[in-house]
Amino acid sequence: MTVTETPVRRKAPRPALRTEVRRGVGPWTGLSTALTLGVTMAAKADQWQGDWIETQSLLHSGATLLVCPLVAATACWQGARDHRRSTGELWRSTPRARWQRMAVAALPLALWAVAGYVVALAGSSAATWPYAGGGGPLLSLVVVDAAALAAMALFGFAVGVLCRWRLAAPVLAVLMYLVLGVPNYSETSTQYLDPAVQYVLWDRLPVWWFAPAMAAWTGGLAVAALTAVAARRRLAALVPLAVAAAAAPLIVSTGDGMFRDDPAAHRIACTEGSPQICLSGRQEHLLPQVTEALSGLTGRLEGLPGAPKRYVDRPPAQHAGEARMPTPNAGWYLLRGRLQHKEDFAWQVATQLLARDCPVHGAGSKSWNRVIGTDFAVSGWLIGSHTAQMTYVSDSPELRRLDAMPDAERRAWLGRYMSARNSCDASKVPVL
Repeated sequence: MTVTETPVRRKAPRPALRTEVRRGVGPWTGLSTALTLGVTMAAKADQWQGDWIETQSLLHSGATLLVCPLVAATACWQGARDHRRSTGELWRSTPRARWQRMAVAALPLALWAVAGYVVALAGSSAATWPYAGGGGPLLSLVVVDAAALAAMALFGFAVGVLCRWRLAAPVLAVLMYLVLGVPNYSETSTQYLDPAVQYVLWDRLPVWWFAPAMAAWTGGLAVAALTAVAARRRLAALVPLAVAAAAAPLIVSTGDGMFRDDPAAHRIACTEGSPQICLSGRQEHLLPQVTEALSGLTGRLEGLPGAPKRYVDRPPAQHAGEARMPTPNAGWYLLRGRLQHKEDFAWQVATQLLARDCPVHGAGSKSWNRVIGTDFAVSGWLIGSHTAQMTYVSDSPELRRLDAMPDAERRAWLGRYMSARNSCDASKVPVL
């Protein structure tokens, strides 16, 4: 009689996966990810709260430079679990395939790391939204950060499986911090292969294929490493490795071209009337506050010949009627949607207005010193003589004379001065 053997059934990984998700180190990975990012963001809230770009830039830095090494170390420790417990022989005697066991142990780490990042993203977005003028987080950068965290979990787990050294986890964290951080100091396009590179997004947006290409690059390398360790047929690792190899030349060859101009940032929004106050389309909601901060300066210049017709927060485009003003960036002039340091803001506008792009050969001469003293006095008077004396300009004879002039005489003198405000000929600047 022929005895037929019943084929051994592979156990479904779902119960084990649920156990790892609920009780393994995965929940602690998610909690540490959320706490690390939360503490980092809270410590620098004054620098980002109220601006979407600053918010996501800092979150990107924290997720890639701080959390990625932490996730890699945690996954490495998890991958070495069988070595520490000496259960390798026991697992080989079970019917479950090797790749199933490793996938069940590694995937929860990746999922929890991404979940912790999403929690931090949601909290930061909720803290910025009430003060921002519009917009929101860039989805492509969210995908890139999440893919990097998941890739670090898979890569760290593969290192833990291969390395039996008990200090492998902390050493891997240090190495990953260096690997991710050093390329930021490079000036070549290869730096864009680093998921932790700091992107300049103030006036640019990623192209549509930026996120898929970066996810294919980081994810392909990580999946290839884990497949080479876990799969029975290691040649299967060539498939994700080929995906990563295909994405890398595209990223390097494109380089900075992965970002295009942001129409909203390059659009100029101006107030009505004269003079006009102009900001980028992203900061259009700040126009009333900036107008109020400059009301004293513009009021003193109203109707004078040579006074600017427009104030813009970018270099003037060769128009005599334009003047430069600083951009109200978060962290200095902008705090939770409110304009701060208004006196300094007006002072910067006044000094830019009266700046003279002249050769230095006349510096130090008596006539040029007189021009510099006059420029400082006018700048101080434009923002208010009392405010200027309290903060920027000492009480000078020029400022006292200008402040003591009758209104009609002062306006006549200022008219002559404004007509020569950018002249490099000291003889054309009226004596104060």
